[in-house]
Amino acid sequence: MWISSRFYVILLLLNLDATCSEPFEAHLRGPGFVMEPPGRVEFSNSSGGWLDCSASGSPQPTVDWVHADGSAVTEIHGVRRVLRNGTLVLMPFAAAAYHQDVHNTIYRCIASNSVGRIVSRDVQVRAVVAQAYKVDVEVLSAARGCTAILRCVVPTFVKELVRVVSWVHEPAIYIYPSLQGDGKFHLLPTGELLIHNLQESDESQSFRCRSMHRLTRQVVVSSPTRLRINSHRGIISPSVVEHTAHVQVSQDEGAVLLCVAQGCPSPEYSWFTHNGAGPLPVLSGPRVRLLGPILAIEAVTGEDSGVYKCTAGNVGGEASAELRLTVATPIQVEISPNVLSVHMGGTAEFRCLVTSNGSPVGMQNILWYKDGRQLPSSGRVEDTLVVPRVSRENRGMYQCVVRRPEGDTFQATAELQLGDAPPVLLYSFIEQTLQPGPAVSLKCSAAGNPTPQISWTLDGFPLPSNGRFMIGQYITVHGDVISHVNISHVMVEDGGEYACNAENRAGRVQHAARLNIYGLPYIRLIPKVTAVSGETLNLKCPVAGYPIEEIHWERGGRELPDDIRQRVQPDGSLTISPVQKNSDSGVYTCWARNKQGHSARRSGEVTVIVPPSIEPFAFQEGLAEGMRTRTVCGVSRGDPPLKLIWLKDGDPLPDLLGANVTMLDQYSSLLSIPSLSATHSGEYTCVAKNPAAEIKYTALLQVKVPPRWIVEPVDANVERNRHIMLHCQAQGVPTPSIVWKKATGSKSGEYEEVRERPFTKLLGNGSLLLQHVKEDREGFYLCQANNGIGTGIGKVIQLKVNSSPYFSSTSRSVMVKKGDTALLQCAVSGDKPINIVWMRSGKNTLNPSTNYKISVKQEATPDGVSAELQIRTVDATDSGPYFCRASNLYGNDQQLVQLQVQEPPLPPSVLEAAMISSRSVNIKWQPKTLGTGDVTKYIVEFREADHSLPPALFVDQWQQIEVKDPPHFNAMIENLKPATRYAFRVIAEGSAGRSAPSQELIVRTEPQRPAGPPLSLSARPLSSTELLISWVAPLPELRHGDIQGYNVGYKLSSSGNTAYNFTSVSGDGDGGNGELLLSGLAKFARYTVVVQAFNQVGPGPLSEPAAAQTMEDVPSRPPEDVRCAALSSQSLQVSWQPPPIYHTNGLLQGYKLIFEPIIDDIQPSKDEVESRKTTALTMVLTGLRKYTNYSIQVLAHTRMGDGVVSKPLFCHSEEDVPEAPADIKVVSSSSQSLYISWLPPNEPNGVITKYSLYTRVVNGREELNNEKRSLPSQQAYYEAKGLHPHMEYQFWVTASTRVGEGKSSRVSSQITTNRIPARIISFGGPVVRPWRSTVTLPCTAVGKPKREWFKSDVALRQGGLHNSQLLDSGDLIISSLQLADGGNYSCQVDNGIGTDRLTHTLMVQVPPTAPVLYVTSATSSSILMHWKCGFTGNAPITGYTLFYRRANGNTDEMQLSRHASSHELKGLMCGSTYQIHLSAQNKVGTSPTSTILHVRTQGQSPGHPASTALLAPNSTSLLVRLHSWPDNGCPLLYFVLQYRAVTEDPDAEWVLVSNALKPQRRIVVNNLQPSTLYQLRMEAHNVAGISQAEFNFVTLTKDGDPPPPEIMHRGRGGQTTVIFANINLLIPTIAAVSGMFCTIIMIIVCYRHKQSQIQKESLENRANSEAAQRERYYATIHKVSMQNNDKIPETSEDISPYATFQLSEAGGNMSQPHHGGPANTLLHSFMYHERALAEGCSSPPPAASKNRRRHSRKTEPESEESESDQDQLTSSRTESSNQHEGKIKHSIIYHGAQSSTSSDLSPMSEQKSLPRRGRSRYHHQQYQFSTNTTPRHHNSNKMNNNTTSNTNTTATNTTATPSTSSNSNKILSPRGGNLKSISSTFKSQDSIQCHIPTLVKSPSISTQQQKQFHKQQLQNSSNNSSQHSSSNPNSSSLKQQQPLLITPKLHQLEANGQELLGLDGIGNSPLVACMPPSSQFRPIPHKSIMPAHEPPHHHNHNQQSHPHQQQQQQQHQQQHPGTLLNPSTAMLSSKFFTAPTLPK
Repeated sequence: MWISSRFYVILLLLNLDATCSEPFEAHLRGPGFVMEPPGRVEFSNSSGGWLDCSASGSPQPTVDWVHADGSAVTEIHGVRRVLRNGTLVLMPFAAAAYHQDVHNTIYRCIASNSVGRIVSRDVQVRAVVAQAYKVDVEVLSAARGCTAILRCVVPTFVKELVRVVSWVHEPAIYIYPSLQGDGKFHLLPTGELLIHNLQESDESQSFRCRSMHRLTRQVVVSSPTRLRINSHRGIISPSVVEHTAHVQVSQDEGAVLLCVAQGCPSPEYSWFTHNGAGPLPVLSGPRVRLLGPILAIEAVTGEDSGVYKCTAGNVGGEASAELRLTVATPIQVEISPNVLSVHMGGTAEFRCLVTSNGSPVGMQNILWYKDGRQLPSSGRVEDTLVVPRVSRENRGMYQCVVRRPEGDTFQATAELQLGDAPPVLLYSFIEQTLQPGPAVSLKCSAAGNPTPQISWTLDGFPLPSNGRFMIGQYITVHGDVISHVNISHVMVEDGGEYACNAENRAGRVQHAARLNIYGLPYIRLIPKVTAVSGETLNLKCPVAGYPIEEIHWERGGRELPDDIRQRVQPDGSLTISPVQKNSDSGVYTCWARNKQGHSARRSGEVTVIVPPSIEPFAFQEGLAEGMRTRTVCGVSRGDPPLKLIWLKDGDPLPDLLGANVTMLDQYSSLLSIPSLSATHSGEYTCVAKNPAAEIKYTALLQVKVPPRWIVEPVDANVERNRHIMLHCQAQGVPTPSIVWKKATGSKSGEYEEVRERPFTKLLGNGSLLLQHVKEDREGFYLCQANNGIGTGIGKVIQLKVNSSPYFSSTSRSVMVKKGDTALLQCAVSGDKPINIVWMRSGKNTLNPSTNYKISVKQEATPDGVSAELQIRTVDATDSGPYFCRASNLYGNDQQLVQLQVQEPPLPPSVLEAAMISSRSVNIKWQPKTLGTGDVTKYIVEFREADHSLPPALFVDQWQQIEVKDPPHFNAMIENLKPATRYAFRVIAEGSAGRSAPSQELIVRTEPQRPAGPPLSLSARPLSSTELLISWVAPLPELRHGDIQGYNVGYKLSSSGNTAYNFTSVSGDGDGGNGELLLSGLAKFARYTVVVQAFNQVGPGPLSEPAAAQTMEDVPSRPPEDVRCAALSSQSLQVSWQPPPIYHTNGLLQGYKLIFEPIIDDIQPSKDEVESRKTTALTMVLTGLRKYTNYSIQVLAHTRMGDGVVSKPLFCHSEEDVPEAPADIKVVSSSSQSLYISWLPPNEPNGVITKYSLYTRVVNGREELNNEKRSLPSQQAYYEAKGLHPHMEYQFWVTASTRVGEGKSSRVSSQITTNRIPARIISFGGPVVRPWRSTVTLPCTAVGKPKREWFKSDVALRQGGLHNSQLLDSGDLIISSLQLADGGNYSCQVDNGIGTDRLTHTLMVQVPPTAPVLYVTSATSSSILMHWKCGFTGNAPITGYTLFYRRANGNTDEMQLSRHASSHELKGLMCGSTYQIHLSAQNKVGTSPTSTILHVRTQGQSPGHPASTALLAPNSTSLLVRLHSWPDNGCPLLYFVLQYRAVTEDPDAEWVLVSNALKPQRRIVVNNLQPSTLYQLRMEAHNVAGISQAEFNFVTLTKDGDPPPPEIMHRGRGGQTTVIFANINLLIPTIAAVSGMFCTIIMIIVCYRHKQSQIQKESLENRANSEAAQRERYYATIHKVSMQNNDKIPETSEDISPYATFQLSEAGGNMSQPHHGGPANTLLHSFMYHERALAEGCSSPPPAASKNRRRHSRKTEPESEESESDQDQLTSSRTESSNQHEGKIKHSIIYHGAQSSTSSDLSPMSEQKSLPRRGRSRYHHQQYQFSTNTTPRHHNSNKMNNNTTSNTNTTATNTTATPSTSSNSNKILSPRGGNLKSISSTFKSQDSIQCHIPTLVKSPSISTQQQKQFHKQQLQNSSNNSSQHSSSNPNSSSLKQQQPLLITPKLHQLEANGQELLGLDGIGNSPLVACMPPSSQFRPIPHKSIMPAHEPPHHHNHNQQSHPHQQQQQQQHQQQHPGTLLNPSTAMLSSKFFTAPTLPK
């Protein structure tokens, strides 16, 4: 059976890729815009507008218009029209016909064809209704020589549509815009006119501005304006009056940046760009031009965009402005690919490519559209659109729309085509094997594009046609085709290979499977098979039956294959390739056989045919319409039957074509066209086919057609200034070109081609668009169409311009005086006839028949009509606008004529200061809008506004200036005074007179820099690093403002630098004096100082320099290059160089050499530090220790003291011969031997090199033998053997160094004997060892004795000490040494013959005990402390470590010298508490630290100022003088300030001014209400604490008057609240009051108890009284835990006589500690200064206080059994409370001719800190009480009133004035040697004070008066003691009221080996003993220091029994005014000065 080869060819197509198949709609193309409408179209209602839109595609798309909502745009007759070419025309319309939905809306153009649909960008259409407008000129005048600016002011409603085209310089000079003017005139691109170099002649010239409406092309000219020149000739700083803030241009265009500034002189311009890291200047270049106010950039690029800054500057200053340039770079949008063919089910992907100049553009706003509808964003990723699973609905047009932030849009289109999809089998059948009989169904399902067709075959042939076979097929909704074959009753012959074939244009797919039916072989009938020559033939045998064993092929009786081209396949089919017609045609037989041998045969015929081949053919060139043509299609080969047919453009030839087809023969066909036309053009295809194949050949026929009209031009009319479109369209082949020409003369004259230019557009479709048509466009126009075929066609049309009335100018102004005749004229142009009507205010038509005042005239002119309106006897009511309205057939227009009737002007209004400078004010004003008079000039009057003078004096004080340029309404008033208030007013003057003055304007001119320097500059030194600078403010007339402060400059006079170092001092603004303390200066250096004042403007001139030199100081550097050389064993030479000159700090007085030997600690510890002075640079030290290492230091000293000591230099003296050995022993060790031992020399004076042992044998007095033996230096013993018995041997030893042999030891002799007594050959003596070590005490003996060891006469046994061991050799070993192990260890030997004893003194070195630390004084920044070393631990102290820290701070430590006993801590915080403790070190270790002292530096929290000094309210502000706030010694850090109005609401909120206000002179609180009561709350902060205060103040009225009395009364109700607002003051006040009550109660109880004990105490003897006194005094001291083995005082003698006791406040209960700290030692001490300060001593003290001489009388007796002295308790408590707890400074009380209180600081601080301003500065010798108690808050003012009446013991400092006595220059000093001790302290919980009576001589007391007073005093004292046997010396009220007056004569006494200092007068004056500080205090209750011959006195201290004595002493004091002793120590003075002997 046979199969056609054609099917095989189709099968081969299946291998082609489906995506490569050609689309079946290849001739279709989607629409694309050829001309897309612009995004914005604006037009005038008079011209109309149009929107062009054209597209291309296949088929040709249709163009439609839609609204933004998608609705179609329809035509509206006379309003809107859509042309056939797609143009949307919006016709001209009247203003009343404006419709927003037509003329101000959004349109879109849509192009669509069968492929798809695209939509254009949004087109915003805006129609502008032409409105009349006028432009004005604004003149920014300038002074002569400067630049004036003229602005063309356009109304805002047309500003964006109007531009300035030119300016007219009257009469007819036109000035056009340019980038660079002609030097005089410059019209900027923005319309401003610059007139440079103004002269007087320019003032008379006039200028007009010409503007044009860019839509209507209407030109509007302003009225002439005259230029005005200011009379001001001063300097005006520039100000930018115009600049283009934002310029936006497209790429490659030119950009102009404009920045216009006005100033005088004319400013210079600089341009900068801010596009980089910083501003860069713009430089001129090829593209950039700098033209003053213009920056021009040509052909801008993206890099030019950014921010630019222009700066205009002159000598008066500069101004700047920022401009932004935005360059819109064009972008190109493209979709890749633009045509995409995708098979069904595939994925389509479009990418939107956005580029600019070929470079990709970043992220853009991209929208995707499909067929005109926006797609959701879910299907796209950034710029990519993905369409998955493409179906038929997805094909169409896609658009990518890119919208930029600027608003413009760009788009691109792409087409998605559904490609031909080859069939795909979705379902197929399987192979089956069946028995005959059942029904069978075979099914196939396929999909493809186009929908495939399914056919069925059986073994390659159609299915049998019988009733058992049924074929069904249908198509689903998805386009899938389903086909099936049903066999109702299957038989054997139905078996075979069934195949379903799905085929469409894109390909073919086949599925085959066998249906096996059991049965015998059967071969079905095979029809005739036709094969194609050259192809492959596949012959299949249609065999049925199952199973089949084999299949064979035969031809001509021969089994195949028999040729190489033949092949039998495994399935039995025969393949022949290629087929040849001659050899392969014939009959083929196939037979089949099964296994049983049954077979079947069948034959079929195969015919081979050849496919056709067409010869090429073509049409001739140059065929035109009317010609004939023919061509022949011939088949060169191919078997018949052949069929030839013709196609045109792929379709059969239509009958209307008129073409003839003739078959010339069987193989040729003739195509002929007798008459060609345009319709014959196209592609002609010849198709030849036979059963083998179908072949095509195509040729192109093009018929050239001459042009002909599609739209023929016609005549047209157009109104003036409107647009017109002249349409002209033609067609032809090829497409003709359209050319427009205009006749230069008549219709038959010459024509000139019309070219594209402004307002003339040649459209692509051939239409001519004329915009803003004027009369010059009228004439004949020719449209020609030509395509080279024939002569072309043309048409002449006529364009007529119909002119509506128009005026040369839109408005005029006529000014007429009141009562004259007004003449209003207007000239109108246009087509006649023209009708003119005059109207008033645009409404009322003026008619002469109804108004007798008017008359109208009218006459014709060549261009139109001239009209005139006359108004007689005008008045103010006739003023206003008049309109000349003209109309004709084509339109109407009107002109405004403004009539102004002049009247006297009204006064100007809104007077204000436009610019205020120091010496000029620019005043501007506004004219009254109701005034119609012509103002010819303005008169500005001004005067100084001095409120102190009455207004009547101001009549003739006004000064005037005239302003002759009214349009500017401003004036510059010069030559004013700086910082002065002026009153200004303006008067307008017109032709009718002057107006009333305007309201006055009060202006204060700006301040200037001060013109005068400060006066009376002085500088004086205060210390070595401080200068006090003082000055007086400049003269008031030269201040030019409020002086805000001063700049103080200083420099070293010796330096070559001319520049000063400046520091600022704030001023008080009122011109007060100033001073400044310059600190941190170079010492002993001369400085030059200048001062300049400054205000808010700047600094003034410098003052004349003043010079001053700082004081001398000690050198700050040690001498340099210190060298040392040994001259001998006892002398050293030391040399050095002076310190650097800049560190000498004064005149060097000489040098001090400090040296000490470095010795071991075994020798006695004595301080051998020596010092020597010299003025030379070298010194020889003599008398030194031999061969000793010395530590040498050198310092330089000036008049002020010693400088810094140099680092220690160690130098060794040379060797010398040694001293004699210390000792020698000779003992008998046997009968013939002696044992000699010796000790090395105590002073070896070098390195011992050997010992020489001398031996001498003596027999009686005869020397028998002499021998010398040298022994090594390490050997200190020798045993002489072989001696003669009973002979005397003498021995002595010498030591030798390298210098020589030293002295010999003593001679020791011994006689040899047979009896050997016990002797010790070891040596005893001191043994020093450190603790925790081991020591061996030797006890080597002879005579084999018995040894015993003793410690302090106590025998030691083996094991008796836990750490000792006795060796057999007799040595005692003690390990782990402790301090208790020290002592005397004795070794005793005894053997019955003799006995011997040796003693070792063991000293164990341990760490030292804690030193006793006490503070002697404290200043605001330093603490001076002393200490006493305790137990040194048997080793020299090597140094001290001082630990200190501020409360809540970190601990610092400092290493101090071992020689130091005092130290001053400097640089501390003011008013702060410090914890201080000290430790000592020796070679063994460090001691425990001393008791921690809590010491507070001086200074307290801020005080409280008086409200009158602090506050100065005004009407709306409050001046707060912050400098008046007292700082109490600690500088203020900041203030907290808040206020609130006093209202009924007590919870009103506070207004915070500042919570961190820095200290300054003053601050102003603004925004207050006049006449209002306010409450001010302030906090002042310093290091020491905070103080709060509240003040009430009332603001003044608006006029500055005092507030009403009722408000003042309310203000007095709430005075300053200080105490109760501050919790820090409230609590101590309550505590003090409570303590006072407790004290009174305790005194009463003690008094009653004492009365009952008086009789009993009088019977006791003196010894018992003394013992009781000792115990009672000691009972006041609490025994606390002592450290470091301090001895606790056991008796009253152990207490220092200078100790006073500080008890706790609460009623003297000593069981309660005063502080919670570990040891709050309250130490009152004195500080003495060695040198008296003579400066300032002659100044008188301040006035005395009135209450100083009042004394209270105390009458309370004291019992002996009370625990403490009551008066002493009161005194101590009062001192502590008043001096230390209260935050008041120590007072100095003068009890002489004058008494006063001063608040000076202590002497230590007085020399280091500057006294405040206003304080008298005295230099006193003071005795400073310092304390570290916790501060208490007291009001110093209140305490002063109570000082003398209640607590007359508060004076702590007493001023001493120099005396003329010989002893006056002898000053008490703790360091000088006269006074050994100044203070001491207890380690107790309560405070203990050491007081020394303050003894100061008054210059008013003579020596004789002092003698008499002391005698009287001693007598009174003895009388008192005789009346009472038992008394308390401190309870004497007399001593409190009349302290002693003592002449300070000094004596030195010796008591118990201690040096005492006494103070004595003449004769029998008492002495005062000052004990050295010690831990053992010895109070002296009943003993006084008296001379030896003075008998003791018994004291009676009953205060009530001696009123006469008190009166005597009071009188005496008044007669002899002297200096009071410190009242707190006066009681002590009585007992100190009456003791006859010193205590034991």
